[in-house]
Amino acid sequence: MQTFEVNIDELGVSQLYLNQRKLEAVREKTMAEDFAGFEPLPVYDFGDGRKVLTDGHSRAFVAQQKGQKTIKVYWDNDPNTTGKLPQKLYRMNLEWCEKAGVKTLADLQSRVLQAPNYEFFWLERCRRGYNLITTRNKGALDKARELAPDMTLYGTERNLQTFYFEDDKGKLFKHYDGELRQERGDNF
Repeated sequence: MQTFEVNIDELGVSQLYLNQRKLEAVREKTMAEDFAGFEPLPVYDFGDGRKVLTDGHSRAFVAQQKGQKTIKVYWDNDPNTTGKLPQKLYRMNLEWCEKAGVKTLADLQSRVLQAPNYEFFWLERCRRGYNLITTRNKGALDKARELAPDMTLYGTERNLQTFYFEDDKGKLFKHYDGELRQERGDNF
């Protein structure tokens, strides 16, 4: 694995939120100011020339907060990143980030969530998105998009009975049993 240093401010991100508990654990581990104990972080170019983190968002965020200007990275060639399905999932995440205006680590500053909210707003969202990408029933998805044409369909349950939407303000909605309802208030 060949590593190289990059300007930490130029790294792209592939997730919308950070977990407060994980950030605290990383802060506790980073006693040295130079972050010499950090493993290099994986990055990938999704076609626009940017080095986007595929993992290690919390470590990079803490390093940036502590004034680190550069960080060691390596090109992520893992099949869990480069495979056909993982590529679709990462590109979906990048679309979510683009829509929310989250492009760099600094953009995550106001998106640090307590563990239960992180679980819901990020991990659950990814699970729902995975279901959306892996469904083979495109007709059901086309019909679902008609349920809320002014919103983005971002996920579904495996049984295609419940669909999840996001409006242009980032509010989440659930369509189930013929009814569209806002889910869990204003984001986080």
